[in-house]
Formats: sequence, structure tokens, C-alpha cells
Amino acid sequence: MKKEKQSNFELLRIVAMLMIIIFHSLVNFVGTRDSQYISNNIELGGVLLMLRYVFGQLGVILFAMISGYFLISAREKKNPFERAMATAVKFAGMLLYNGVIISVIIAVIYMAVRKLGLVGPVFYELINTTRNIFDDSHLIFGYLGGFWYLSVYFLLLVVINPLNRFLNKLTDNRTFLALIIVIIFVSVLFKFTLFLSLGRDAINAATIFVGYLLGGYMRKFDPLKQVKSRYLWAGIIMFIAYYMLAHEFLARVLHVWSFDAKPAVGFFIGYPGYVLAAIIFALFMRLKFSSKSVNSLAGTTLFIYIFHVGAPFDFFFQTATYLYAHVIPSWGLTGFGLDVAFMGTLLGYVLVVFLLGALAGYGYNLVAKHVKSWFAKIGVMI
Repeated sequence: MKKEKQSNFELLRIVAMLMIIIFHSLVNFVGTRDSQYISNNIELGGVLLMLRYVFGQLGVILFAMISGYFLISAREKKNPFERAMATAVKFAGMLLYNGVIISVIIAVIYMAVRKLGLVGPVFYELINTTRNIFDDSHLIFGYLGGFWYLSVYFLLLVVINPLNRFLNKLTDNRTFLALIIVIIFVSVLFKFTLFLSLGRDAINAATIFVGYLLGGYMRKFDPLKQVKSRYLWAGIIMFIAYYMLAHEFLARVLHVWSFDAKPAVGFFIGYPGYVLAAIIFALFMRLKFSSKSVNSLAGTTLFIYIFHVGAPFDFFFQTATYLYAHVIPSWGLTGFGLDVAFMGTLLGYVLVVFLLGALAGYGYNLVAKHVKSWFAKIGVMI
């Protein structure tokens, strides 16, 4: 009887993807003129800042850690570029599917709604701030831009065999950890230069590489194995408490504008983000359960990433910003009512985007299966 696949890391993929969607939904809102109406709501501002500046980094690191955890012990293939080639073809297929089929479907629906006058004045601003549907078409086989994660992950796979050989020679816990710390420090030095920075997002490529190393480190040494779960949870709570208390001090005592009151947590590539990721990863390592539903849903997360950042017209980014900047203010709420309304709207938006992307991802898996079958029949191996 075939052993059922464990679902702890599959669930982590889902959680990491939700973090990234939350980050992207706030990226064009927090700290802009549109967010000024909640600038005096200091607690809500602090929470949104934390989601904006922590979740994006955290989600990416966790994805990279999962790869490091499983791939560091993977058996090498005769052709060192075989895995990278297969991944490149897979990424290109997803981008083609999203950029042609999904984008055209959304564009046609969008056009029909406008032509038929089904959109009232409420969404007038939203539908008149669109951009070229094929703006990212030149990225289909080159990634970069909004798909920077694919670019860096592909580069990682190109060098993964010699990298793993080197890492597996590091049998000492302290040496491996020292390597990670040095790379983090060096990446911080180069954060604001062009070196190691890819695409218009200017995200440091080292984030993926350090996440990969950290995942491999957790696999080889499990450094938090002896730490009780309640202490790990306490570490997460302490991180949140530090962030919120520091934000409160900056905003209330020093009178810093709420969205400028950013505590020192290592934006993008600092130590605290990696420590928090390691704690969360350790908790998921301890989960022991199996769920076909979770495994199936996790299989769509990569496509969800492509789907929610690559749809035509920046549709999802614009929709989120419109909800936060125009719809919620029209309710005239303040204080706790505004907190609940905003967080409820944020959660609803994220779940809808995730489920739509998952549905489109299942469609891709079905299409890819038939395409592979067709190529196999004509003797072409992918």
C-alpha cells in the first residue's frame, strides 16, 4: 500500500502563499496618500505595516526553506542541468497559460462589462486605470520583473548540484550556521546596490539563497529540536509584541506619522525575518498529519503566485487598493469598527484571490497533463 504523503509542509506552502497575497494586496496602499484616512488609527496602522513589511519577506523565505529542506539531500542526476531545464519549461508553461488563456478570459469579461455598461460609477476609477494586457509578454521565457522569484529560483537550480555537494561537506552545526550569518550580512551590505538585485522589484536574490540554506540547515541539524513548542510560540508572540510596542512608541510618544513608524525588523533581508521564519518552520516540522485536500491545494500555490501578480491590468493589485482606499472609507467607520471592517475586507479579498488562483491552477494542471500526453505521442520528451 502506497504511503500517504505528509501534509505539514504542504500546509506551510498554503500559509506562505496567503502571506504573499496579503503583502501584495497592501503594497500599493500602505504609506500612500490613499491610506491617510487611517493614519490616526495607530493600532490598525501598526498591524498593516507589519503585514506589509514582514509577510512578503516571510512568505518568500518559507517557500525557499521548503526547497532547501527537501533538495539538500536529493540525489544528483547525471545531467546537472536536467532539473533546472524541467523547471524552466514548467515555469514557461505556467506563464503562457496565465498570460494567454487566463489573461484573455479576464480581458474579454472586462471588455464586455464595460461595453454593456454593467459597471456603475463606483468602479469608474478602477476600470480607467488599466495598463497594457501584454506588458509582461516579453517575460514569458525570461521571468524577471514581477516574476523575480521564478528567475532567482531558476538560477538556484542551475548551481544546485555543486552547492549541495559543498553544503553536505559541512558536518559541523556551527560552521553551517556561520556560513548563513555571513551571507546574510553580505547581502545586507549589497541590498541597496544593483549587485544581486533583479527586476523592477529590486528584491535581493540572496533572500532565496539564504532561505534555501536555512531550510537545508533545519534538515541537517534541526537546531530547535530540543526547544518546546510553547517557547517557539512565545518567540512568535514576542516578535509581534516588539513590533507593535515599538510602533506605538514611535507613533504616540515621538509623534512619528503612523506609516513612517517602522520598527527595526530587518526589512527584506535582516536577521529577525530569518529567525522568525526558522521558528515557524520548526513548528510545521512537528506537525504529523496527512490530507489529500491540503496536498492537492498546495500543488496550485506556484500558479497562484503567477496568477495574482500577472493578471492583465494589474487587476488584483488595483482591486485591493480600490477596496481599501475607496470602498471602506465610504462606510464612515472609525476606531474598532474600522479595524474590524478593514481586517475582514483584507481577509475576504485574500481568500477570494487564493481560491480563484487555485481554480485556475487546477485548470493548468489539467491542460499540462494533456499537453504532455500529446507531446509523448509524437515522441517529444518534456
